[in-house]
Amino acid sequence: MGSEHFSSMFRIERAHRIPGGKLAPGRSPRVILMKLLLSMDRDMILRRARECSPIDYQGTRLLFFPDFARQTQEKRRSFSEIKKRLALKDIKYSLQYPAKLRVIHNGTTHFFEKPQHVLDWMEQMGI
Repeated sequence: MGSEHFSSMFRIERAHRIPGGKLAPGRSPRVILMKLLLSMDRDMILRRARECSPIDYQGTRLLFFPDFARQTQEKRRSFSEIKKRLALKDIKYSLQYPAKLRVIHNGTTHFFEKPQHVLDWMEQMGI
């Protein structure tokens, strides 16, 4: 990602792997959680990961995600099926923090905080 992009005080305060058994061939590697000293370094890692995607290390693709609270993860996960439906219809969308779906349709941007609101809008628009 290029060390020149990070602060001179870049420090990993702690890091650990999520418990799991031995990796079988073809199975995804385990998750590693890291706590960084500076939030600006975390933000830069996430930004550079998007810019440099895909990132491979010794033949394994690395993915970077912010660690959200369980409640936030559940809210974000509640949009999964709707995101699949939007993708099938080639409608642009993004999930914004903490759990707000942004949909761009016919040049207009719409924001939804609940999956049912998106479904109601899709029905109203005939999508």
